[in-house]
Amino acid sequence: MPENTVARREAATSSPTWLSSTAVDVEALPAGKWWDAVRAPAAIGERALKTLGDQTGAVIQDYRGTLYWLIAVGSATSWHTRGVRVLTELADERTYLGVPPVSWTTGPKAHWRVPLGPDHYLTDAWRLRGALTEADRAEYGLMPEGRQLCYRCQLPTDEPIPVDVEARTNGVGQIIYACPTHAPLYPTGQHPRPLTGAPATAHEGRRR
Repeated sequence: MPENTVARREAATSSPTWLSSTAVDVEALPAGKWWDAVRAPAAIGERALKTLGDQTGAVIQDYRGTLYWLIAVGSATSWHTRGVRVLTELADERTYLGVPPVSWTTGPKAHWRVPLGPDHYLTDAWRLRGALTEADRAEYGLMPEGRQLCYRCQLPTDEPIPVDVEARTNGVGQIIYACPTHAPLYPTGQHPRPLTGAPATAHEGRRR
């Protein structure tokens, strides 16, 4: 039976077969087997979660505030939202997601921000993508044309996050950009100051 069919059937149960009923700590489970996962930094994830409302499925939140949605395997391709990553099985490696016990529904450790249950399991990938895209625009503004250099690594990035405006003598400010990895490090040791709101946060996703 196709894995996606199994996942949909399990959506009607309170305890999917992949979730251990005896777990006492976070388990590293492979993405791409029962579900794919979509990881969003706190600033983007919180906005998207509010937009989705009752249409969201179960959501994991880690200790950094990063949010993870479970979606059907293979349902997310070619996504291009700053700081958002799709965790799935790759050709040459497996990606793991830290899944907390179903009873962990409060922080500060990893927990189910939206508890797993009969009415909250997989999230519709297209609805999630729309919510994340809307959140990206609200948080960071329109995507600039072309690639931009990250202030820290000095490499061009396709996901430029505005973190500051450098004052110029002519009164025209120069926007400072960062890649998703280095945005949280602007300025060193502090959170970035995006032009439109809260900072992006460090991403997670354990690989083996």
